[in-house]
Parts: sequence; C-alpha cells; structure tokens
Amino acid sequence: MGQDLLKKVIWFDKRTKFDIDFFEFLQPQRTVSVHHRYKSGLYYSEKCNRNIQYESGLELAFIKWLEQDKRVKFYYEQPVRIDYWRGRKKQTYTPDFGVYLTTKEFVLVEIKDLPSMLESRVQTKAEALLDFCNNKGFGLLLTDGKSTIDKLRKVKYNHKLERLLLKAIENDALRKKQYLEITRDCAHTQNQLLKVVIKHNLKYKSFPFKLQPENKNKIFRQVFIEKKRYQDLSIEKYPTLFK
Repeated sequence: MGQDLLKKVIWFDKRTKFDIDFFEFLQPQRTVSVHHRYKSGLYYSEKCNRNIQYESGLELAFIKWLEQDKRVKFYYEQPVRIDYWRGRKKQTYTPDFGVYLTTKEFVLVEIKDLPSMLESRVQTKAEALLDFCNNKGFGLLLTDGKSTIDKLRKVKYNHKLERLLLKAIENDALRKKQYLEITRDCAHTQNQLLKVVIKHNLKYKSFPFKLQPENKNKIFRQVFIEKKRYQDLSIEKYPTLFK
C-alpha cells in the first residue's frame, strides 16, 4: 500500500486500550449511496465474518488492506455518529471505518482522496473527529487508502502556477472555467495545484471547482499540515466548533 498507514495514525495523550467486549454491540451506521457516480457494493470479510459495505473504489482498496494487515483484528464501516457545528448549524458526521488493532487500540478512519482532504467542509468534519478521538482515547487516520496528505510534501513546486492563481483570486473567487483558461499555457499536475492551496492556506472546493483566499479551518492546518500536537492547541480560540 505504499506507506505503512498505521504509522500515520494520529494519537493523543489519552491513548487508551480497550477490551474487545467494549465493541460487542457496535453496529454499522452506514446507508450506502447507490448513485451512479459512486462504486458501491459488498465485500465479504474473513476477519469480521460478514459482508462489509463500501461506496467507493478507495474504500474497497482500504478494506482489502485491512484484511491483509496482521495488526488489524476486526473493523466496522461507519461505526459512530459525531455531532459538529458547521457555522451556526449543528450537523452529524459518520467517519468511514473503525479499526480494532491487536494492540487493543481503536482507530477511526476517514477515506478521502487528496483533493477532498483540502476542502473546507471535509476539514470541518476532520476537526470534529480530532476532538472526538481525543476525548475517547482513539487514534485517527485521514487517508486515501494508500497515503496521507503528507504525500504532497514531495510534490515539485510550480511557481508559475502559483503566480497565476494568486493573481486570479485577488478580486473574486476562481471557478473552473477561469481556472482552465489561466492554466492553459501552464503545464501542471493536480497535486501542484494542491500544494499552492496548502502554502497559501486557500479555501478550496474540488467539485464544482472553486478557489478563494483564506481557509478558516485553523485546527486542521495546525494538526495535519504543520504537525502540531492537538493537545497543545488553544481550544478557546475556536468557539464555533466546541460550543
């Protein structure tokens, strides 16, 4: 799977071990999408002795990895619901997987491709997941099933692309049509775009495409990009998330 994903798990001070009985009554919370845009289905798990639901190719690949890794004892798809605030509106979010390890530790996993990881709505959910895992003593893994957002650290920087994008968003949000126009003569990769987004902390949406200044998901940036310890952050600075 490229990286050793378990080495990328974020752990907290309250890193807890659980007896297997703790998860005896845990049941999947998922309602799988059957939209034609998604690859959904069932995969029979030898570790779980039942069919596991998935709704993307990324999730299916991750399930196969879970089946093969000897450190994984069993797992659930979308095992818990988490309340969080999106602006002034309270919403509910269900992470994709809960993974019980042979070490008796439990990890909540969110599966997203790299572009989605940089979307503000996904980052808001990830901030709620950080708080939940910190309180419960769980680990947290944000991955596309093969790697994490750290993969973007190795991407070659495209200075011409950076210059064009920053100029384009000076007065208004940049949308797909304008984005294609300004980058027509600038050879680049999607990951180079994402690297610009990270460097300048831009507010990004992959579908439909939209790029703006100032991403306000500060906790996400500090933990996943700047690699600060969650416990060292001043939670009082972010009352909209924790009220």
